[in-house]
Amino acid sequence: MIARPTIFLFAVFCAVWTIPQQAAFAHGGVVQEDDLCVIKVNYLRAHFKIYQPSVSGHEQFCEDLPAASESVFVMEYQHDALSSMPIDFRIIRDVTGKGRFARMEDVELIGDLDDITVFFQPAVTEPDVFTVVHEFLEEGDFIGIVTATQPDSNKVYAAVFPFEVGFTGVGYWPFFIGVLLLLQLQYLHMSGRLKRWFKGGSKGMAAIVLIVLVPFASAETFAGEGADLRVTYTTPAGPPQINRIHSWILHLETADGKPVESARVVVEGGMPEHDHGLPTRPRVTEELGGGDYRLDGMRFHMSGYWEIVVTVETDGGDSVVVLPLQL
Repeated sequence: MIARPTIFLFAVFCAVWTIPQQAAFAHGGVVQEDDLCVIKVNYLRAHFKIYQPSVSGHEQFCEDLPAASESVFVMEYQHDALSSMPIDFRIIRDVTGKGRFARMEDVELIGDLDDITVFFQPAVTEPDVFTVVHEFLEEGDFIGIVTATQPDSNKVYAAVFPFEVGFTGVGYWPFFIGVLLLLQLQYLHMSGRLKRWFKGGSKGMAAIVLIVLVPFASAETFAGEGADLRVTYTTPAGPPQINRIHSWILHLETADGKPVESARVVVEGGMPEHDHGLPTRPRVTEELGGGDYRLDGMRFHMSGYWEIVVTVETDGGDSVVVLPLQL
């Protein structure tokens, strides 16, 4: 039987939870779906994320950025048509007065965008992963504009996403976490477990720590070794899942533990038993330092045994490591 205070707190939690979800993901061309940020360019979709490696390491952002810093914008296509479309990317200062509710029609009313453009990447065709890097020199409100052109008909598809640079609000997350912890602790108290664990000394406290921390642990780490190279990869979004485009963080080090830096890294792979390769062409989009490299565009389309082949080219020669993976 759940106590009435618990039911009341849970109801409050559910009611308030809908508020930030609508505020955070209902605006612009970027939405949250299945724990992924997705940008919709008309009917075309891509997994969208932004990194600020110098200030936030491997952390991913959907739109708002914490600081004026070098920012890496990544789109991993979920729609195959984007692989053959020229795509351009523009960032403008937000002068619409609409803030987070700015739409494409508001941008079209501006007229000449050049005067307020802070970054422009001319149209290029990229397979699987589209990446641009821009260093923001000041904080403020901006609008990103993604434009894709259908090569056969020259039809143009566009998406806009308003975002803020210098966003420091923590939102409702502390409240959510606090409510969840209160619910959990109240349940433990009502069931008598909390009292027994406190009597259990250090073992009891360890159990409480595990209950609090385990739900927030998502990264998985795996490793492989070659004759003179060790490759460790972490999947920040959790274990790889079928038909989900995701990223890896590769860590390269020599046999004696020294990080491998300034290397050219090529990743291939496939299923030896089925004699086919990866469904995408993943690539390293950024060297993070200390032997770490960000790999974007990983996807597996079926379960079974996979082998991921990592080729590392340095001034000292080439090394190949095969990473086995069972899905």
